[in-house]
Amino acid sequence: MKISTYRKLGRQSLAGNWTYGVLLCLLASIIAGLIGSLTGGFGTIIAGLIAAGVDIAFLQLVDGNKITNYFTVLFSGFTSKRLIPIFLTWLLSTIFLCLWTILLIIPGIIKGLAYSQAYYIVKDRVNNGEELTPTQAITESRQLMDGHKWEFFLLQLSFIGWAILAIIPLGLGFLWLVPYVHSTNANYYRKLSANKVED
Repeated sequence: MKISTYRKLGRQSLAGNWTYGVLLCLLASIIAGLIGSLTGGFGTIIAGLIAAGVDIAFLQLVDGNKITNYFTVLFSGFTSKRLIPIFLTWLLSTIFLCLWTILLIIPGIIKGLAYSQAYYIVKDRVNNGEELTPTQAITESRQLMDGHKWEFFLLQLSFIGWAILAIIPLGLGFLWLVPYVHSTNANYYRKLSANKVED
């Protein structure tokens, strides 16, 4: 599937939901920032769980199951039996990425792309009532992205033009760009996972 098609799907998912996407991402940034400034290192963990909640929210949106309560969505990483698997996924992926990045920047980027679908996988597995081992989501993300890392990298790169434009009005354009990226990435995961099932 072409990169432009994934971006089109991202826009379609946001049709009628732009306000939801903008407020969701804005609240996530504000809450994560406040907690981080008040709690220091511990805030990094909370911010990671909130980031997972944002990923889950956009996957729900793509699936047509939008959760309208913003705080329920933002803290969904703490609920519905997701806390332990998401925390372990965040912790281990952070450790692995740090170790790879210490070696060289490029391997760190490659592993970041390989682990990029982990939160989506946790959401799907937990919703299916499955138990996850500590590294299962990371392993499945790596397997899912096998042969697709370059494609996903180019997809992220395709937003650079919009990012430059977003900077111009005092950075306000990011209010719309960030949900656009999240929506596109959620659609990418859903299509990729559907193709794997078909295979």
